[in-house]
Amino acid sequence: MKSVTRFVWLTMLSALAAAPAHAEKADKDRPVQIEADSVRFDDIKKLAVYEGNVMLSQGSFLLLADRIEVWQDDKGFSGGHASGKPVRFRQKLEGKNDFAEGYADRIEHDAEKETMRMVGNARLKQVDDDLRGNLIVYNTLTEVYEASGAGGTGRVRAIIQPRAAKAPASTENKADKP
Repeated sequence: MKSVTRFVWLTMLSALAAAPAHAEKADKDRPVQIEADSVRFDDIKKLAVYEGNVMLSQGSFLLLADRIEVWQDDKGFSGGHASGKPVRFRQKLEGKNDFAEGYADRIEHDAEKETMRMVGNARLKQVDDDLRGNLIVYNTLTEVYEASGAGGTGRVRAIIQPRAAKAPASTENKADKP
């Protein structure tokens, strides 16, 4: 296979590394590494399929799946689907010693719309916050999350921990002190 074709496939795989807000910005400049039991490239359809214990990493981003498909269209936009029971990812949060983690039956990335869709038994955890639903959609442009229907109840569940409050600024005038 030509080295140019390999570069195109690796570039498309990095599209799957779209992760939650405030993810390590340096990750996008790191190389993508992939391990799988098998891979099939289709240059005509611009499709690559990795199957069997797939592990994709890029910097602090780690994605584990049973199968990953990535593609490119005529405009050059790429996308990908990862499937498994479940697909799992983890990524360090920017400027923190904490991680974001996600789980779903399928994770879809659309590079043109810059969205990540977590489909089926979806769960997104950032530090102590937890969001669960049947579908979680994250827009990397607007940094907006949307979630819908969890389990048989058709409801979303969110746990949001209180943030540490900043101490109020002192209104006391130091000149008034003896």
